[in-house]
Amino acid sequence: MLTPFRPDQHGAVVLLFTATLLLLIVATATATLLFLLTGRQVAAWQIDRQVAFQAAEAALLDAETELLAAARQGPASSRFDAWPGRCGEGAQGGLCHTTPGEAPVWTAWLSGNQPPQATGIPMGHFTGASPPGPSAGALPPRYVAELLDDGPAGALLHGSASTGPPRLRITAIGFGRTASTRAVLQTVIQP
Repeated sequence: MLTPFRPDQHGAVVLLFTATLLLLIVATATATLLFLLTGRQVAAWQIDRQVAFQAAEAALLDAETELLAAARQGPASSRFDAWPGRCGEGAQGGLCHTTPGEAPVWTAWLSGNQPPQATGIPMGHFTGASPPGPSAGALPPRYVAELLDDGPAGALLHGSASTGPPRLRITAIGFGRTASTRAVLQTVIQP
């Protein structure tokens, strides 16, 4: 048997339908807003990462330029006079010799156990160069150069007849707009 239609039930159905529709609209608007904010955050992270990468790349090129120029000067340059036991200071700043079995000095940049300024020298220390681009990172980019061959001290410029000049591994770190965004690049050169 069918029950007769009552007008008071009609209002309750419309109210329930309207409340459900309003809830769906609010949920869709919230999801859209979160999607847009997340997209903006990802874009900001990408820009920050690009700033760090460009700074590290500039420091790497600065180190290559500086070390190759010092090697070309030969004995007139005091840059390679005495190869330091661990990491040098002064004219030998940024030059390191890692003892076999020990972690390279630049691994501190990856672990974050010590401030990045404790290792290496800032870009432009010897050349006067500055990081490219309008947006500078939170910290200046830095680099270290490590002797890869176990030749005698002072052999860096001259090498030996059998091995030639030793190789240097240059490691550079660049920072984004925040110090927590880092990019580390390496290259190997043979002056």
